Amino acid sequence: MVENKVNKKTETKEDKRVVIVGGGFAGVKAAVELANQEGFKVRLISPGSYFEYHAALYRSATGRSPLEVAIPLQDFFKYAKNVEVIEDEVIELDKEKKVVNGKSGSHYYYDELLLAIGSVTGYFNIPGVEKYSFGVKSVDQALKLKEHLHANLHKGNYEHSYVVVGGGPTGVELAAEMASYLKFVAKRHKVSAKQFKIYLIEAGPKVLGALPASFTDKIEKRLKDLGIKLYLNTAVKSETKDYINLPKEKIKSHTVIWTAGVQPNPFFANNEIALTKRGKVEVNEFLEESPHVYVLGDCANTKYSGMAQTAIHDAKFVVRNLLRQKNQQSRRVYKPKKPAYAIPVGARWAAVLQGRKTYYGRAGWAKRRMYDMKLYKSFLPVEKALITWKYGYQKFEVCPECKQ
Repeated sequence: MVENKVNKKTETKEDKRVVIVGGGFAGVKAAVELANQEGFKVRLISPGSYFEYHAALYRSATGRSPLEVAIPLQDFFKYAKNVEVIEDEVIELDKEKKVVNGKSGSHYYYDELLLAIGSVTGYFNIPGVEKYSFGVKSVDQALKLKEHLHANLHKGNYEHSYVVVGGGPTGVELAAEMASYLKFVAKRHKVSAKQFKIYLIEAGPKVLGALPASFTDKIEKRLKDLGIKLYLNTAVKSETKDYINLPKEKIKSHTVIWTAGVQPNPFFANNEIALTKRGKVEVNEFLEESPHVYVLGDCANTKYSGMAQTAIHDAKFVVRNLLRQKNQQSRRVYKPKKPAYAIPVGARWAAVLQGRKTYYGRAGWAKRRMYDMKLYKSFLPVEKALITWKYGYQKFEVCPECKQ
């Protein structure tokens, strides 16, 4: 393996080499914050060439545009002279030599390393689930599900039971979106929507179990009003080609969508980085796992990790400390920032928890759209943020075979 020669060409001895691993919220935001900052040479390394907005991926699965959720990484850095986007998968870390090695065979030397690689889907070793279920963890997965839905709905070949596993934000939002989408499809095909059944299965006693019951009660009511059947305190036992097996019954379905769990990115275990019982990386008051190695976003053992708002907060915090060090100032200590929770539950309806305030229905939807815009503007040029945000209002797309 040889060192990546492209990386060396525009680099000076005075530049601090910052390697950022991961093209999600934390990684992109950190690179944006460092863009055109004098004295820094930034390499953003991601296995894909797109930023994927996971919180909205389910919309692509139900016929909305993927342009809201997939943005080319290069679009963020058109005017950045010091940021290089590299498509590669980092697999090995050598702290002593201060280098990470890519699957491509390239070496990326760093002075500061920011690991923002996120988590991966967890299947808990449940037989058949990984083989037979669909996911919405990436644009590719969402589009695969979309193609499956369109194929089943064409020419009256209807699937009658749709099963979403996992009562977290993605599961709740997807189940509600499916209810709206199937009603749209039924109207298009002039059939009764009553033949479609949507199940939402959650192993815990409540959907969105980490949030206050008074808040989630209204979300559960909204789901039931949409015709979704809730199975709470129900753990999946196994899945086959034709059935999903529960403790007391089985449901016939060829459309099971798995949103139930995440697990640490294997990169950490492969590089002997210890994890807590929660599956997070222990970090110090500066978000360092070890000297010059920072962990940001989902995998850091911080109070609100797992939220996009937290990932952005982490990125801004680490970069500001890097700038302070450059200016020979002391670093500041990390303070977690409580995020707002905005959960869409069907067309133009959302539940929002902001501090002690709650919003439901259209008021909640307006708040959610406001948060989306704020999120986009935090790391995209204003004109690009507006275009991307507008795709969230796009109507359902009719399957290509059905356009008449």
